[in-house]
Amino acid sequence: MLIETYTLPAHWATALINDDTTGFEYEDEKPFQEFCAFMLSEHGNNWPLDCSEETEFMTYHDARRFGVLACDVLDYTFDVTPRGLTQ
Repeated sequence: MLIETYTLPAHWATALINDDTTGFEYEDEKPFQEFCAFMLSEHGNNWPLDCSEETEFMTYHDARRFGVLACDVLDYTFDVTPRGLTQ
């Protein structure tokens, strides 16, 4: 299993873990969907295995390239094993 960790907004946790974006405003939805599209194109999935429990405020994080400014973040762990790869 190949693991990749991304530091992403804490308010994305419900959307990433439970697939629930009902609490999102428009400005939250667009960068979240862009991140999901990035994960699908790069790794074939966008479902985290786990996330850290303690938030940290950061200016520079992995969602910044999608337009997300400084915010509380968590570390999300993703299984990025290519399909069909066995170890």
